[in-house]
Amino acid sequence: MKKALFIFLLCPLLAFAQQGWQATTQANTVIYVPTDLPSDKQFQLTFYRTNLDGMDKKTWLAQHVQAQQSALGKATKKWKIKPEEQGEWGASNAYTPVSGGKLSITYATGTLTNGDSYVYQMIASPDVGLLIKYGVKLNELKPYAEEQLMALQVPTSVATTTKTPSKPEAPTTTPSTTSQSDNETTHKGLVSASAFKKMTGKQRRQYVHKQIRTRPNQGLDLSDVETVLVDVRFNVNRGSVTSDTYLLLEDGTAYTNCETPIRDLNVEVSKKLEGSAYSQTPKWTRWKKKGGKYYIQNTKSKKWELLEDVEKALPGKKGQRLNNTFWTFSGSHFFGPQTSHKGYYKFKSDGRFEISSSTMRGGDMGGTGPYVATVSESDKKGSRGTTVVSGGNIGGGVNSRRNDGNKNTGTYHIDGYTIEFHHDNGWVHRELFHFPKEHKKEYIHIEDEVYWIKDK
Repeated sequence: MKKALFIFLLCPLLAFAQQGWQATTQANTVIYVPTDLPSDKQFQLTFYRTNLDGMDKKTWLAQHVQAQQSALGKATKKWKIKPEEQGEWGASNAYTPVSGGKLSITYATGTLTNGDSYVYQMIASPDVGLLIKYGVKLNELKPYAEEQLMALQVPTSVATTTKTPSKPEAPTTTPSTTSQSDNETTHKGLVSASAFKKMTGKQRRQYVHKQIRTRPNQGLDLSDVETVLVDVRFNVNRGSVTSDTYLLLEDGTAYTNCETPIRDLNVEVSKKLEGSAYSQTPKWTRWKKKGGKYYIQNTKSKKWELLEDVEKALPGKKGQRLNNTFWTFSGSHFFGPQTSHKGYYKFKSDGRFEISSSTMRGGDMGGTGPYVATVSESDKKGSRGTTVVSGGNIGGGVNSRRNDGNKNTGTYHIDGYTIEFHHDNGWVHRELFHFPKEHKKEYIHIEDEVYWIKDK
């Protein structure tokens, strides 16, 4: 590994974060709308100062989202307030405005430099491509929004703006669930449930991953599968696209959040290790079909819950070749250190593939230390990394390089819901693979990741 030490002069950089956005202010509110937003889509970011009225942020936000929802429309599920970085809180949902259709909505709390609290609200059309294009720019807009909020009036208890005002209507339905357990008996050859629970989280994941897989194509038969569905969501607060693959079996059982090639899944073992006897978040439940729609059962409440916004997942043809570059991303946390990751698969028509990735992370250690930034890249040429530390009038960094590019190239083979990779460094592995039907192969799934066709 080669290393080089370098000294540099840190100069301020101007980021034109507001370019491409129409910004308006009113009272304690700053609103951003993309200037190139298609006429048939909605995307609006609203930042507003607020008074917590003596409540903690979690309690305040829980009350706030309910009050605001009454002016928006019917929520599709129960609101859940979830912790974010640096003591902030967030919540996401979808709702039906009186004008019809469906919109996604996200809230998150924040803190200005003077200690005042604020909230951001995002309302958008439920289009993952739209959210990828605009949602990842939240980090860029945040400093400008905070600066504008600091210059505005004294915060009020409630202030928000939306494109879809409507008559009040209360949220309905219960939150989504995971699954039903199998019986409590210990499967032959498996560790006991008590021993399993004593493992660390990493050990449990590794153990399950190994045990629920059969030899290639010796697992679940596709004739036992009713359908395969996929649910793709954009998590604005965490800056990532997430997906759940559902296997609905002919016997009425359902396997949620599948990450294993279907033909390699040992259903019997999975029902043990990923059922309630071993797991606190079991992945097996039951399903039913009513009115052309699929429902899964929440084993805690015993209620049936509609699988909304799911698409049918289509297998690839045996020996199918792709001739595109697909990409994924994660990061862009709205609060805390700036982090982003991009990964690319380049599939060629001759059966070859190339992988490349880049990760960037920067932060000021919570304001208590120097600014640290790291950049790492990996592709067919090898791996490269740079770490930069700056504080006061000094700065320094370290570069590293590895000639391991053969881990990022090789051949691939598609067969149904499986893609098999043979890397040039000798590593061979099989992953879950499918196309979402409604998007006409605009993106693919590999394991639990969503990869979109890269714009040329």
